[in-house]
Amino acid sequence: MRAFRSFSLPSLNVLSLVAALGIVSLPFAAHAETVTGTGSLIMKDAYGTQTKWGRSLVLPEKGKVVRVMYGSYGFSILDMEGNTVGDYLVPEHAVGQELAAGEYSIVPYVCAKHRHHHVEVTVEY
Repeated sequence: MRAFRSFSLPSLNVLSLVAALGIVSLPFAAHAETVTGTGSLIMKDAYGTQTKWGRSLVLPEKGKVVRVMYGSYGFSILDMEGNTVGDYLVPEHAVGQELAAGEYSIVPYVCAKHRHHHVEVTVEY
């Protein structure tokens, strides 16, 4: 016959201490920050003009695109020198794109029929 080893469970006080330490450390857990940039564009064909506005995407450190809202006809991400960082005909394809620290502008594409559009891009860093 085999003898079974006996073991004892930690006392309730030890378990309480471990749980308390876990709960106390939760507020100090690291979490990522997010920032959202926007871009809007209206084309006025009758006058040959356009109006653009939006909020720059400013990254204090390297980040990754985690969400794109709207942008049905696609959009571009441009750095502050005007260089294209990414062109996306399908907005969801931008999700996962890594961006270096810096400032970017978001420029939506417009279709031939609907001459205005808006896009929002959220990056986690």
